[in-house]
Amino acid sequence: MRRAFSREYLYDKRSMAFLQGAVDSIGYFIRRPSERILKKDAVRGILIARIDHLGDVFIASAILPHLKKTFPEARIDFLAGDWTHAYLKTNPLINGIIRYDAFKHNRRAGLAKRAIAGVLGYINAIRKLRAASYDLCINLRTYPFNASTLVYLGGCKYSMGFATGGFGFLLDTVIPYRERVHESAHLGDALAAIGVEARERDLTPRFTLSSEAGHKADETLESAGIAGGERFALFHTGAGTPVKYWRRPAWEETAKRLREECGLKVVAQDPVYGGINGCIALPALVSFDVYAAIARRAALFIGLDSFPAHLAASFGTPTVVIWCGVNDPVRWRPLGGRVAIVNKETDCSPCFKKRGCADMTCMEISAAECVGAAAGLLDKVKSIGMEGD
Repeated sequence: MRRAFSREYLYDKRSMAFLQGAVDSIGYFIRRPSERILKKDAVRGILIARIDHLGDVFIASAILPHLKKTFPEARIDFLAGDWTHAYLKTNPLINGIIRYDAFKHNRRAGLAKRAIAGVLGYINAIRKLRAASYDLCINLRTYPFNASTLVYLGGCKYSMGFATGGFGFLLDTVIPYRERVHESAHLGDALAAIGVEARERDLTPRFTLSSEAGHKADETLESAGIAGGERFALFHTGAGTPVKYWRRPAWEETAKRLREECGLKVVAQDPVYGGINGCIALPALVSFDVYAAIARRAALFIGLDSFPAHLAASFGTPTVVIWCGVNDPVRWRPLGGRVAIVNKETDCSPCFKKRGCADMTCMEISAAECVGAAAGLLDKVKSIGMEGD
């Protein structure tokens, strides 16, 4: 974090924090957050803005049940990138989705396409926001390149968010930012700012599975050689950035030991290496909801710091996360009592460097460490089951 003009920003570069401070200094001189009181009875339309990645949006969705309970008659829409819609459209608490593929967060296209999509999407989103005329907009991104300007230009009647990404002067209420807390705590702070109390343990995301997805998952597994009721481990080798990837030999050794020591077949979705020896490959085009149903049925999930780990943990599936030192597990780990983080402590972690470093010592994690964590989770689940019996 950098400090500029007595305000704190979550920029990596001091020069960017200085520039943001200059912009905000002018902005706060012209307009300050009003701190006016939200009239809850008048809220008929709510917008949640989370324009970054799928895992972030999934975590943020935990706020929805609490908003729906407080504003039962209100329409709740989500402002997010197109890459999150496969999840958002499954959530029964969301009435509508406004697409905005922000240039900074778009991983799909080349530079020129991203720029064009960002500009056109920004203009189109403003038009849609103005047409909807939201009574309450909650911008949940704490980092820079947030949706504060978009929400302001979109004519929201009452907006709130964090100032750590800049443009706090455009908000009606600035949500206090806390260091070294889980992202779910920030959701609780956002709710508290509008007078809604929620315990952090109740701010966990949920995925609604259809019966059709469950049937298709069973069919997919049976065609892969996993019989109904047969226990298996699920691997996911991908992450949003290559710096988080784990070595292929480590995946293969982990699969081998799980088969030999835990008696588990191993199913893998492997977008990174194109196949892990000793694993049953999932079809490349398995749908989003079917994959979720497979993650729920798995006896064990092993993956990286990415959305699939949060998804598996939300079902209570024992989840082992191979953790890269660029991120802070205190803030971003999947929630739940059946989650194990396997990481290598280094003096430089968490470094928050998107491209990591040349050595990446933090990813020198062995298969033995991973299998040990997995065995511990499986024993824990078994002992709980025996106590229940």
